[in-house]
Amino acid sequence: MEDAPADQTEAATSDLIQGRLRALFAASPPGRPPYTEHEVAVALTKTGHKITANGIRHLLKAERINPKASTLRGLAEFFNVPVGYLLGESNQPEDSSQRVRVMTRSITKLSPAAQDGLQVIIDNLLRVEEAARANGHQTPSPPLSPDHPPDKPEFENR
Repeated sequence: MEDAPADQTEAATSDLIQGRLRALFAASPPGRPPYTEHEVAVALTKTGHKITANGIRHLLKAERINPKASTLRGLAEFFNVPVGYLLGESNQPEDSSQRVRVMTRSITKLSPAAQDGLQVIIDNLLRVEEAARANGHQTPSPPLSPDHPPDKPEFENR
């Protein structure tokens, strides 16, 4: 007996959510292994989304899944993606790169005072780059990796 259309839609949604979750688990920051079910479960539980490592494992590997909306919200918050990405409402986790997602996740782990300090630094960098562009100067290239420093800025000494 074939699945009814609703069953086919549920199966496709289940596959989509699992595929996107697997990709997010694998997209860990450079220099670290992929996220584990245990660490994600602990992080979600700390933020009020109670789930066990077995629950996460089920979401990643079960034949069909039907996660609660609160679980999807918690996973989306952890991976810093819109819930709509997990549900297939958008093809990209967000408009920014994986690097920006990793940085954002890291920033959320900082103390409020450290976040404020980082905001000041970012504001200053934006002003410097905007001024450089306004004066016709090229802004420095970002580093390719921690082992490859950025290009030297082409600012004039005045």
